[in-house]
Amino acid sequence: MVKYHPDARFLTDYAAGSLPSSQALCVATHLHYCAGCRLRVGELTELGAELFMQQRPATIAAGEFDRLLKRVAAQPAAGVKPGPAANDHSVTILPRALYKLTNGNTERLKWQRVGRKFRYSSLNVGDSTRETTLLDIKAGGKVPQHRHQGDEITVIIKGSFSDQEGKYGVGDFIVRTRGEIHQPVASQDQDCLCLTTLDAPIVMSNWFMRFGMKLLNRRHSRPGKAA
Repeated sequence: MVKYHPDARFLTDYAAGSLPSSQALCVATHLHYCAGCRLRVGELTELGAELFMQQRPATIAAGEFDRLLKRVAAQPAAGVKPGPAANDHSVTILPRALYKLTNGNTERLKWQRVGRKFRYSSLNVGDSTRETTLLDIKAGGKVPQHRHQGDEITVIIKGSFSDQEGKYGVGDFIVRTRGEIHQPVASQDQDCLCLTTLDAPIVMSNWFMRFGMKLLNRRHSRPGKAA
């Protein structure tokens, strides 16, 4: 069962189409696994449509918004199809939004390896203000401990990981904010695949890892030789 969900702001902005593409991708991935949040987004979308159709020069009467919200919430969730069970770690089908970005095959992406048990691949989602990546942590592997200089959203696609705050499974929507320090560790029995987006670079806690990441990023950004 999915335990961690986007808050009301994320769901409302997603329904309104006002989230940056990177964050919208994370919410869409979570919705693939969470029927409850899909229902809420459906309600918010319908509510927005009704309010738009009822626009008048005058202000909406007091209490009318609440009555409309209750009426929408009382309607059955017709057409909502459940996604794969969040605790079924054998699920290999990617969420639709990620399938389009990867053509259904993550192994064809360009992966950057950090140690034996951790690699990452950058995704181009049309959002130049945020870095969006897939993280692949082998069973029992660790992401280097790091500090956040901005906000990070992570959604687990396969497996699970834990940090000092708890354990997270498939579909969980995890938010880390500026100043937080953590080190995700994959479970011992299965590899972990995550989607993550952040709006500021992370800082490695270990000086050796900081130096290694600088070299890796420099090599990754170096222009290739002409054929």
